Amino acid sequence: MRTWPSRAALIAVSALLAAAATGCADAGGLHDSGLTPAITARPSPSLLWPAEAPSSSSPSATAKSQPPPVPLPGITAASDRIEDLPVPTVLKQDPSLRPEERSALADCASCVRPAQYRDLTGDGRTELITAVLPGDQQAYLRVYTLHDRQVLQILDLAVLPGFTADTVGTDLVVHQQTSQATEIISTYAWNSVRLAFQGQQVVATGPAADAPLCTPNRTAPSATPEPSVGFLPPGRVLPQKSSGPVAPVAPVAPVASAVPTPDPMRTR
Repeated sequence: MRTWPSRAALIAVSALLAAAATGCADAGGLHDSGLTPAITARPSPSLLWPAEAPSSSSPSATAKSQPPPVPLPGITAASDRIEDLPVPTVLKQDPSLRPEERSALADCASCVRPAQYRDLTGDGRTELITAVLPGDQQAYLRVYTLHDRQVLQILDLAVLPGFTADTVGTDLVVHQQTSQATEIISTYAWNSVRLAFQGQQVVATGPAADAPLCTPNRTAPSATPEPSVGFLPPGRVLPQKSSGPVAPVAPVAPVASAVPTPDPMRTR
């Protein structure tokens, strides 16, 4: 007489098949990810501005190509503190300011984000971080530093109006929400000349973003480091950084086998 699998065995196999079929849908379940990696202390992000509504436009990947920074004309700080300089004065003296930025600066006080101050060069002094938002399609993130009481612009970056930014150590991290399901994260770091593009991540967001087998984070190759020429303040050189691509998570092959349904009428 032919024997068939027991009821307990059928239930166990069915449970395994159901678990394999759920994939990303089971975002709240427990999953065995292997051994826990060693914990390494890292700097915590320090938010610059609150989040705004996401934009459907495509963000710029890097800051525009520029020569080594030169002092802004017609402005000299009275001290070594960039905090003592009025932000509108710094912006007006920047020759690289675009016409739409100048119009916003003249007619719209709320179009300039409040000044933030962080040490982005590693010398113990803070830099000025601000942004001009001339419209609902584009914004411009700008960073300035002091050298011998002269103001130098070290980042001019076109971003989406709803962008946010934070600092992790001396790195500037820019977040741009391109849709409800995608966020682009770009990192800029001091290279002894200016804040240089280090790498970019495209991150899946949404209710199932943390589930296994869902869209992984992808890291674009780092931009070529800018040469350390021109402005080179003493004691402000940081080690060059590099970031390689993150290998995507390999998908798990679906289970193709199935257990036959026993027929009570088939006996031998």
